[in-house]
Amino acid sequence: MEINRDLLSRKGSRNNDGAAEGAGNEGFDFKALVSASGRGVSGFFGSLPPVRLRVTSAVLCFTLFFGLLTLVLPKKKTSASENRVLASFPAMHLSDLASGEWQSDLETWYSDHFVGRDGFTGLYRTVRRAMGQRDASGVYFGKNGHLFLIPTAPDAEQVDSLAAAISGFAAAHEDLRCCVAIAPNAVSIQSAYLPRYAEGMNQQVQLTDFYSRLSGVKKANLYAALLPHSGEEIYYRTDHHWTSLGAKYAFETVADSLAIEDLVSEYDTVQVSKRFSGTLAARSGVHGTYDSIDIWLPKTDVQYYVQYPDTGESAPSMYRREALSGRDQYAVFFGGNYGTVAIRTTASTGRSLLVFKDSYANAMMQFLYPYFEEIVMVDPRYFYDSLTPLLHQYAVTDVLWLYNADTFFSDTSLADVLNAEDAVPSGEDPFTVEVAE
Repeated sequence: MEINRDLLSRKGSRNNDGAAEGAGNEGFDFKALVSASGRGVSGFFGSLPPVRLRVTSAVLCFTLFFGLLTLVLPKKKTSASENRVLASFPAMHLSDLASGEWQSDLETWYSDHFVGRDGFTGLYRTVRRAMGQRDASGVYFGKNGHLFLIPTAPDAEQVDSLAAAISGFAAAHEDLRCCVAIAPNAVSIQSAYLPRYAEGMNQQVQLTDFYSRLSGVKKANLYAALLPHSGEEIYYRTDHHWTSLGAKYAFETVADSLAIEDLVSEYDTVQVSKRFSGTLAARSGVHGTYDSIDIWLPKTDVQYYVQYPDTGESAPSMYRREALSGRDQYAVFFGGNYGTVAIRTTASTGRSLLVFKDSYANAMMQFLYPYFEEIVMVDPRYFYDSLTPLLHQYAVTDVLWLYNADTFFSDTSLADVLNAEDAVPSGEDPFTVEVAE
């Protein structure tokens, strides 16, 4: 009987949806080992030349040693670096054993829980990058540790729908000051850090074209605001968000479009993390580079508190320190995304701001809050109510659409929210939350 000597094979493990995870999840092919044992272990090793015998023996010992450690050491349920659930130990059924499915699931389990797996995966990625690989899982490997989400071209029909919905809302509310501010992504602003031959995207052309389709709104040119600072840390290297510094530069342009005067000139900056590894690192499997997260505290007498209508909670600060101990440290801003978040302040400006947003907006609120008595943020991806009650309850005077370009041009929720028929307001403010003394 001929022996299968290919004892080690690269096989992508499956995530909880059964999809292949790719080259980063490599395991030991136990079925190949079993098939090779048909002539017995001694017969197999006796047929190998001395050098191959030593190499094979070393590999086998290494695998068995770490395999045994994998069995006895505690197991993790999730992978923070990959942002996914790890495989559970498979239940044994005779039918699965006979079909080979149990052996396959066991291999997947070993691949997910193998001792030192993250380190081996990182080494694999490093070797592939050294061999010239420029991307993985939709992420470019840039220079100086920069990671970039590979851009996709906007759908023309979707762009038309967004422009029509925003312009229609502005036409129906001519008494409100409306402003659209779409932030370009790092792949466009910091293209100097892209790998060689990588295809970037000129989002300036996209944004200019989109703005030309809008009517009845102010248009904040965030591309022009950010481009002069492309060499600064205005985006995280390992995450798709902008930093607080990037948000501040954008805020200065948004403030002009919203006719905000007498801007705060002094801030206290506090570094709250220096080991932030973001979404792009998790998605690509490239680790070892860390970002820092800074928050900016305006020197102002204006105080505020935050209400979370989705959960009924309130908080004295927009910063959630507990998020810094989790995987998504960017959630230090408001704890993440919610359908509705309200900020009530002690400002006496007679102005109230409604913000349609994605997560980019979370980092800008630290600069916007001193200039409005109330700010209500709506994330259309999680919002299922009518807009009319919000406009009345908060006496909205200004409206801001604040997104990043990649999310905005692929959004399928915003137009639905703007085009939805308004419900009759109940007269009751469902967002009023009693704050403990």
